[in-house]
Amino acid sequence: MTRETIIYEQPLNEHIRFCLRLEHLFTQAKYYIASQDIWNTRTALATIIEILEAVDRSDIKSKLTNALRIQSTRLEQLQRLPNIDKDKLNNILNELNQSIVILHGIEGKLCQELREDEFITAIRQRNNTPGGTCNFAIPAYCLWLQKPAVERQKMLNTWFGSFDRLQIIVTLLIQLTREGGSSIPQLANNGFYQEALTPNIAYQMIRVAIPKDINIYPEISVGRHRLSIHFYKLDINGSAKQTKNDINFELTCCKI
Repeated sequence: MTRETIIYEQPLNEHIRFCLRLEHLFTQAKYYIASQDIWNTRTALATIIEILEAVDRSDIKSKLTNALRIQSTRLEQLQRLPNIDKDKLNNILNELNQSIVILHGIEGKLCQELREDEFITAIRQRNNTPGGTCNFAIPAYCLWLQKPAVERQKMLNTWFGSFDRLQIIVTLLIQLTREGGSSIPQLANNGFYQEALTPNIAYQMIRVAIPKDINIYPEISVGRHRLSIHFYKLDINGSAKQTKNDINFELTCCKI
């Protein structure tokens, strides 16, 4: 029987860090939107607002565009290889180019139409205050939450749909990044692993897969020349201590 593993990912640049955070928020929003419970509706809308806060920067479009172009340049170089699946490669290149066109076609900040929604704005202004969206604070929100579940879910999906184009781009970048390396079995002696890195390789992400049942998690540190991983035993009632056991794990160094 194959042991269940947990994959820990360490982003190594700003745009991958941004994409991983958005991927997490997109997954969270979808989960809560699917529920008909009022408290889950609250969490779904709070997550949508959190996504909106995450993309509320004027430089996001340029950073994502640059990341897409870097990936496109890397893949174009693969066209010279003899055994490459050119149809699959061309499809991915088309997706990258379409994503660049999409970003160029967006005026102003990402999801500007959602940012201008007065109902969302009223909730957003109070969302960071503890208890700021309670019933007495926003009566309109209190009333809306009493609407039938189907009506609430329809509106949530409309708001969440504002991120559709962004989701496509984030999913593509994360997928290409994760596919940019091969998983290799490794051994951490006495709970510590270290590996020299090639400075001229543009590493994007480190992935560490550990069996779930050993109750161990990694602390990953990456510099220009070296990767270090300390493995700790989970103890929520005390200070973290590095394990003294040898740990078998799988390591993936994702690069461009």
